[in-house]
Amino acid sequence: MAAVECAARDLTGEPNLTLGRLIPRLNVPRPLDTALEKLWGYASENGRHIREGTEPSAAEAELVVSIACAVSVFLIQRETEIHDRRT
Repeated sequence: MAAVECAARDLTGEPNLTLGRLIPRLNVPRPLDTALEKLWGYASENGRHIREGTEPSAAEAELVVSIACAVSVFLIQRETEIHDRRT
C-alpha cells in the first residue's frame, strides 16, 4: 500500500498525509473509494500491525501487493489522461 500512498501524495501534492487522509482527495469513483479504504485497513491490520498469533499468508500478501500495483497504475494513468486532455 506504500506505492498507492506515494502515488497519492504525488498526485495530490500532499507529501505529509497518510493514505487514509489522501483517499478522499483522489476523487476515486464509488465504490472503488470504499474498496480502497477497506484494503488499506486490511493491509494495516494484517501487515503493519499484525495481531498477536496471526501472520498473513504469502497469498494474502501477494493479493494486497497486486491490487496496490493496479490502483497505483490506475491513478497515474488517469492523471496522465487528464493532463493530456488539458494540453
